[in-house]
Amino acid sequence: MVNMEIGDCFTFEPAKGIPVHNWFYYKEAYSPQLVGWALEELGVVGAETGNQGRKAVFDPFCGIGTTMLYAKEHGLLGIGIDVSPLALFVSKTKCADYSEKDAQEAEKELKGIFSERREAGWGWEFELFHPSRFFGKRNYNDICFLRERVEGIGNEKVGGLFLLALLSILPQCGFFIKDGGVLREQKGKSAMPVKDAFRRKVKRMLADLRERRAGGAEPELKLEDAREFSDTEADAFVTSPPYLNNIDYSKVYGLELSLLTMRKESTKEMRDREVRGFITGESFGGAPPEAAEYSGIPIAGTYFADMERVLRNLKRIAPKGCMVVGNAVLGGRHIPVDEMLISIGERIGFEGRIAAAKERVADVRPQKLRARESAIIFR
Repeated sequence: MVNMEIGDCFTFEPAKGIPVHNWFYYKEAYSPQLVGWALEELGVVGAETGNQGRKAVFDPFCGIGTTMLYAKEHGLLGIGIDVSPLALFVSKTKCADYSEKDAQEAEKELKGIFSERREAGWGWEFELFHPSRFFGKRNYNDICFLRERVEGIGNEKVGGLFLLALLSILPQCGFFIKDGGVLREQKGKSAMPVKDAFRRKVKRMLADLRERRAGGAEPELKLEDAREFSDTEADAFVTSPPYLNNIDYSKVYGLELSLLTMRKESTKEMRDREVRGFITGESFGGAPPEAAEYSGIPIAGTYFADMERVLRNLKRIAPKGCMVVGNAVLGGRHIPVDEMLISIGERIGFEGRIAAAKERVADVRPQKLRARESAIIFR
């Protein structure tokens, strides 16, 4: 039977009110409730297993660490990889262990962080345009000032908290929105002062730290490509790969990534390692036999070729897992991504079934069409 209720947790919305999980808003993430459901479906946790012995959960697209944080909170070993330095930083910061001393040092730093405010010496650049285009002069200068100040904080964990807070407030302090696969200027948008937004965010994060319950060990997190990495073992995987939707996450989250690294080239470097779910220099051909009929549609063939490599690696790493995917509408054709991945998985040794599903709206302008979003259980 296909579960239609857990589909509401395919998005980040249910996580917006959950402490620590909500430190960084990532529209494309799923919610921790989905991880719990998937691990029960897979028999990794639950009354029948008794959860004896520490089980390992792998996520090859760990994003902002939903699976990793859930694993830590429930005494599981989390192993996660991603090609995004931003994703790895957010995951590590959310999953780190913090002491009361760390919280007290953070409070002390916060009180005086703007006491020596000045025009920052550091310049922040972004590959596509200069970031000042999306921020008022005062906010842009405050962002650069804070980025430089954070670098000088002696306590590495406090510095990480402050940097994550700064990255997380960029959308509310700028004149832009994330619109599908692009950053769109919105001059009439209200922009909150960086100073106020930053202080409020840090205080909320510190309150979360003091209320969070004790969990397990920090997860193992690495900057790796899911198409190539297979150097680990796990009891199960829970993940959601990039969708076949022509969205390049190195651009959508490029402002945050470039501010994190303070390197203009970091977005291009990430793009060169992403699963090809968007237009690239190699956007045709190469489709596995199950998806051959879609090889003439831009990005479809290369996407399924990349996902076959991912599935082959997952087969080496874990005997079972859950993968959340979305079907696509490209070139006027509906592409059943879930069914294609199940067929590819079966050829390489998995058995797959759609265990949960919901309808979502595919924005293929000038119209909006409905497409299925699914949780596939592989064994």
